[in-house]
Amino acid sequence: MAENETPMIRVIGFKTSYEKLPVKGDPVNEKCDLKGFKLDASGRRILDLQPEDWVTYSPSHSPLNTRTTDRVRHLIPDPSLMGEDQDGEKLRFMTARWMQIEPAYEAFKNGREIPINGTALAAWSGVTPDQAEVLRAAGIRTVEEVRDLTDGNLDRVRLPNMRDLRKQAGLFLANSDAAKAAEREAAKDATIAELVERQAAMEAMIEELTKPKGKAKEAA
Repeated sequence: MAENETPMIRVIGFKTSYEKLPVKGDPVNEKCDLKGFKLDASGRRILDLQPEDWVTYSPSHSPLNTRTTDRVRHLIPDPSLMGEDQDGEKLRFMTARWMQIEPAYEAFKNGREIPINGTALAAWSGVTPDQAEVLRAAGIRTVEEVRDLTDGNLDRVRLPNMRDLRKQAGLFLANSDAAKAAEREAAKDATIAELVERQAAMEAMIEELTKPKGKAKEAA
């Protein structure tokens, strides 16, 4: 996903539950059913308490209105299970969705913060830590998401003056973009100046090396 590309979905969070699920076995050495799950003496599947990871996500344009919670393993694209997907459309969709979920899932499994796409609320002095906590509870984790809230979503955030907060978020990002543009221009000017200086030094060196040498003194 390109740096400035709007994500198709927004990952809200993960959780782990523990459920009794069928246990995979070794069909060669163990009694298993046709799907490879172990069977007990009576022919029933053996169940064991196993961890199950879940992810909650929403469309990028509507983080407050529409949320989906699903088993992570059901979202991993598997071409072998796409028998009726002749044009590959379903596989492409699942792959694009998983590419956005996978980095967040890896962070969750490794005990790290879920990566965000945008400017973290912590980088914005326009909200207090308590306000930021309320926004995160509503699934809003970046300043861009505050700026992009629709009128219909404003009332769903339990904070006063959300319209003004949305306006301030836009101003903050506009000023940040201007500052970043100024930094880029300054860096570009510095690079050009350095290249000019190097070129001048190289030209002086070449001139010195190619300068005609004086005639050798004739032997007496």
